Amino acid sequence: MWKRAIVLSGALLALGPAGLPQEKTVGFSGPNAIAARQAGMDMSLLTIRSIEGAMKAGGEAKNQGFSAAVLAKWAKALPPLFPAGTAKGETSVETQALPPLSQDHAGFERAAAYYAAATARLADFAAANDTAGFTKQLEVVNQACNACHATYKQAPPPGHGK
Repeated sequence: MWKRAIVLSGALLALGPAGLPQEKTVGFSGPNAIAARQAGMDMSLLTIRSIEGAMKAGGEAKNQGFSAAVLAKWAKALPPLFPAGTAKGETSVETQALPPLSQDHAGFERAAAYYAAATARLADFAAANDTAGFTKQLEVVNQACNACHATYKQAPPPGHGK
């Protein structure tokens, strides 16, 4: 009797999941991608400004390690949030992404990779507590942001990000 129950239980455990609904993977829709990237960009800006303030106040690079690592993580996650059809004029959702984003997506991918490399290096300087290197690399991160935004982003309204 027990042997039969054990065999039946094993069969149910093995075959049961096949009858259960499977998890669906849902990609970002255009509007959701735009909302996610706008929120992420705002948090990125706040993080960078916070790091800059701490460094100007004489802080050590090691104390900015978490913030630098968060920026590096964000930089890796950023490119998929710019799918085709999500630039200004391609969607009804308010966005500052300009049409060159769709027209030269390979260029955008290169700019995003440069940002990712710059932020990863920033995190490395923080981990090494190299304050001089960290401070210089923070300028490189800002340059990476500005270079990408010069081509792929509409100028922000006055007072935004200041």
